[in-house]
Amino acid sequence: MKIEDLRETAALAHLNLDDKALDAAFPAFEQMLGFFAAMQSADEDTAAFAAPITQISGSARTVPATYFRPDTHGVNQALGSETMLNSAGERDGQFVVVPNVL
Repeated sequence: MKIEDLRETAALAHLNLDDKALDAAFPAFEQMLGFFAAMQSADEDTAAFAAPITQISGSARTVPATYFRPDTHGVNQALGSETMLNSAGERDGQFVVVPNVL
């Protein structure tokens, strides 16, 4: 990617970045594009992922009860969820309302 490509992408995204901000952001954008390229090559590697992930493991894993914290072991999950929801600020039925900050 060239700095001109980043400038055009920023303009299309309605980001008002000056040349100094673009120069500062350019290395991070190049790194991000490298990550995307690595993910794409992993998706296309049929030898590494020849079967769906559900078929890769032949056995199901179970987690022993001793793995969980003692203070949460055996707690009624519905009661715990309701307690958490009651302590939330604003609710919409069973959901917690998170204000939009953008």
